[in-house]
Amino acid sequence: MRLCYGLLVVFLVACGSDATSSSGNSSPPPPGATVVNVSLTDNSGTAPYAFSPTPLTIKVGTTVKWTNNGNAPHTSTSDATPQPTWDSGTLNPAGSTMCADPYDPYCTPGNTPAGTYQFEFNTVGTYQYHCALHGAQGMTGTITVTP
Repeated sequence: MRLCYGLLVVFLVACGSDATSSSGNSSPPPPGATVVNVSLTDNSGTAPYAFSPTPLTIKVGTTVKWTNNGNAPHTSTSDATPQPTWDSGTLNPAGSTMCADPYDPYCTPGNTPAGTYQFEFNTVGTYQYHCALHGAQGMTGTITVTP
């Protein structure tokens, strides 16, 4: 019985995580895809909080990659209701004392890379978004997708 339990634990630990530095949609875009980077920033963990660049205009099929370059946790969450078009979840800053996945056996708190999230825009339109933690402090953005 102990042997079976031990093998199960080893199997789950070996297969349970992928050691990526991203939170949310971490699948890389296909080769040749256009990726635009957006930085989530703050003033050493305090206001002003911002997405940069904003506003942003991109073409259909472009992937936007948000990276937390600040010192506070942030999110990238669409304003669409009743369900957001995307929601990154919490993106921790580099060196965070928390891992994006608390069950990741390869994550070492304090040594973590900046949290990232990416989303491919496949529909023409204007998308408003915010940081769920700092939207009230003005951390908002706009992405316009053109044909």
